[in-house]
Amino acid sequence: MDTVLQALAQGIAIGGVYALVALALTIVYAVTRLLNFAHGDLMAVAMYLAVVFSERLSWGPYSAVSVIAPLMFLLGLALFYGIFARVLRAKILLVVQITLGLAFVIQNGLLIAFTANYRTVPTVLTGQRWFLGSVVLPAPLVVAFLVSVVLAVGLFLLLGRTDFGRAVRAVAQDADAAALCGLNVRRVQALVFSGALLVLGLVGPMLTPVFILEPSMGLHLTLVSFIVFILGGTSNFLGTLLAGIIIGLAEAFGSLYMQPPALAAVVPYVIFILVLLVRPRGVLGGA
Repeated sequence: MDTVLQALAQGIAIGGVYALVALALTIVYAVTRLLNFAHGDLMAVAMYLAVVFSERLSWGPYSAVSVIAPLMFLLGLALFYGIFARVLRAKILLVVQITLGLAFVIQNGLLIAFTANYRTVPTVLTGQRWFLGSVVLPAPLVVAFLVSVVLAVGLFLLLGRTDFGRAVRAVAQDADAAALCGLNVRRVQALVFSGALLVLGLVGPMLTPVFILEPSMGLHLTLVSFIVFILGGTSNFLGTLLAGIIIGLAEAFGSLYMQPPALAAVVPYVIFILVLLVRPRGVLGGA
């Protein structure tokens, strides 16, 4: 039972982080109808920026995030107006090709800049364990989970109780009607896209003590994000959060019970297929 509780707690913790990363992807899709296949690689950029701050300035990721997050927001503005704004009404295949191309550019840029060597970022919490009864969790993972919870709550409050949130929901529902009502749709889309990268800039450095960094890691992050995004219903925010927890639990229990443990990586994809066979619109339905 203790082992099951351990896997349950760890699955919820990593699932909460997955949910927030996928939530950023979900909001961008809801507002722009763009599928960003470079989403995970952009998160990898934020994580490698933490490496730079750690190695060059001796800043830990928890302090470096105050600089990395704004940098990611500015990168989001540059990418949106430089690339994504030009293809908002393009065919879906063209958007997929462009974002995949961006992903390859980022991966090879990271490979050139940092080589293929694995990297870790030490923090003041590295090696520390927090105890919840019989459950033992790495302190950096708990911090990343708590930050994800705070950000998710803040995001829901922003969308539900502010004028900007109402503008976002209006554009997500019908961009043309929102424009006729006087909303600057392009500005809302730019801020949402940049805000999604801001979220990656906040979460990415928090995960550097948890993950082993290598230049192609963005592919895994993108695949997980899209699994959660689709299982959640593509535009259902609560569904995305639930799907993230499901995938986190699938990874945790897969590592516990699958033999050899390497097969655990297959479990999220099996669950993905099974859920879509039963509920093709996602765990809670979607647009």
